[in-house]
Amino acid sequence: MKLSNETIGVLKNFASINSNIVINTGSEVRTISEAKSILAKATVTESFDTSFGIYDLNEFLGVVGMFDDPELNIPDDGLSIRISQDRRAVKYFFSEPSILTSPAKDIVLPSTEVAFKLTQEDMSTLRKAAAALGVSDVTIVGASGSSGMNILVTDVKDSTSNSFNIDIDECTRSEEPFKFVFNIGNFKFVGGDYEVSISKRLISHFKNLNVPIEYWVALEKTSKFGE
Repeated sequence: MKLSNETIGVLKNFASINSNIVINTGSEVRTISEAKSILAKATVTESFDTSFGIYDLNEFLGVVGMFDDPELNIPDDGLSIRISQDRRAVKYFFSEPSILTSPAKDIVLPSTEVAFKLTQEDMSTLRKAAAALGVSDVTIVGASGSSGMNILVTDVKDSTSNSFNIDIDECTRSEEPFKFVFNIGNFKFVGGDYEVSISKRLISHFKNLNVPIEYWVALEKTSKFGE
């Protein structure tokens, strides 16, 4: 088996969410952060015949990166993987999946109060604004009776904080007022445009419109919904 560049990119992204991972049989790859604040799922082109655990995903990717076009083979005992090319090879041992952090299943949003499209350009701008202003809160704000909403980068604990704003006119939203708060550190997404759904139960769903990958992200407890 060989890993495509796209799959290696997915695994690099997942390594930023959790340093370890459990790969299950099939073509779906999942990970979840240690704090359980981010869950991610991607469908890859490869299909895995064996389930296995990797304790240090960055280390594993570094080993794979030692080769230009490696072949990956898992022996029948399923305890290790052989990464080889020509005369060179590495025997890399797996970890016991039960000691690693892995999601049991996908999350189903209990309700959707807000839905909108977030472009790659908007996401990039939000990250730049947070870095420039030295803040980490991204708030989705909708006033009562309004059809639109705003995305603010600010410090919700400081009423005098500098802020950056993006107006969102095209959205589906509740008539109730809301302020949904995210930590931008949880926006560990691969590039692309996203379809975003947010529930008042403090969970959100980000679905990439360019590649088969999606994320569920927990909101901060400072979020508010309704009067």
